[in-house]
Amino acid sequence: MPVSVESRLGRHYIVEDKSEAVPFLIRFRCSEKFASTSSLYSVAIDASWSMDGAKIFRAKEAVLKMLKNLPSTDYINIYSFNDRTKLVYSGRVSEYNKALSSVLDIRLGGGTNIYGLLKHVYSNYLNMRSEGINSHKLIVITDGIPTTGTRSSSKIIDIARRLGEHVSASVIVCVGDDCNDKLLMDIATSTKGVLEVLDDADKLIPVVEKLAHRYRNICAKNVKMYVKSTPTSSIYIYNRSLKPTENGLEISVGDIYTYDRIDIAGEVVVPPQRSGNIYLATISIEYTDIDSEHRELPPITLSIPCLSNQTTSEPAIDATIYREVNLVKMASMIVKDLYKNLTITDAQKIITEFTEKTKTATSNTEDLYAKTIDLREHLESEGLSPEAIKKLMSLLSRILTGRMY
Repeated sequence: MPVSVESRLGRHYIVEDKSEAVPFLIRFRCSEKFASTSSLYSVAIDASWSMDGAKIFRAKEAVLKMLKNLPSTDYINIYSFNDRTKLVYSGRVSEYNKALSSVLDIRLGGGTNIYGLLKHVYSNYLNMRSEGINSHKLIVITDGIPTTGTRSSSKIIDIARRLGEHVSASVIVCVGDDCNDKLLMDIATSTKGVLEVLDDADKLIPVVEKLAHRYRNICAKNVKMYVKSTPTSSIYIYNRSLKPTENGLEISVGDIYTYDRIDIAGEVVVPPQRSGNIYLATISIEYTDIDSEHRELPPITLSIPCLSNQTTSEPAIDATIYREVNLVKMASMIVKDLYKNLTITDAQKIITEFTEKTKTATSNTEDLYAKTIDLREHLESEGLSPEAIKKLMSLLSRILTGRMY
């Protein structure tokens, strides 16, 4: 079976006659290697006036270099956007010279219409679904805020969420100091991706290339998790949205790739219980395999012992799982309260937790560890400056993807 699922609780037991919150982690893995699958890359370059100089030059260079490293059978839609969105190239990666000419011909002008871009990308994807595309990735490179077209954040996020239902992974890149980082962060999380904040346009190339290299061989498509609990319990999921359905609360996990790992973090809050084994929830999982066949995994039952105060002196908490869930919970709360109640203490707490998680560097975490250390030093020297908040948002977006490894 290509997808394995592991459930872990952050508590070993609960105590009777007390309302308890039980953290849980549902971990999805794919350890099998699959052949490269047909992908569509929707790549958008901000072509407003403010992108002049190194920004537009490096954006074009990053896209063209990525093209050279993609399988020739992949599709790519390349957009330029300012007041209007223009699809400058649509076709196979194998037609490199045509794509090259189209990218080099992008000219600057006007303001930034992010809503118009996302609506255009969404519409074009719906028209291409019949072409056997297994995976859709989104890359947006911008340096600003919405200045033209629909500027309502709620409307922009609404179209991002609709697009996100059809996106496997994304990277939303902010180049410079003038981006609306909260809006871009929401677009990134709505499209199963990360926000990258770059103070130097020269850093664009590795960011764009990483998405293309890491998410190439798909293992399972459109993975969904359904959670059912008792009417007296409350379920919270901290790094995905919930949608009520007849099968329970639906959580869209997204696509899973070869050697991928995605952690969904949440809590079950149960009312006071009597001693015994307490049912918490049932987890059901479905996905589409690489042959486009619908698959379901055996249901997972979450339960926990309820003990009296005198029964045991063993620790109630699984420290590892508790900290991992708490890290995601903290990230979720900070994102919601950003610019309202955020304090430097909040930022330092999450940085301390994340430093511990990423300090044992691997090829996938060494960049995160470096970013975390950089942000910590920035907070110590300058406090919660606008630049520090942008860097914090980038870090939080990575935490909320569930891909913290």
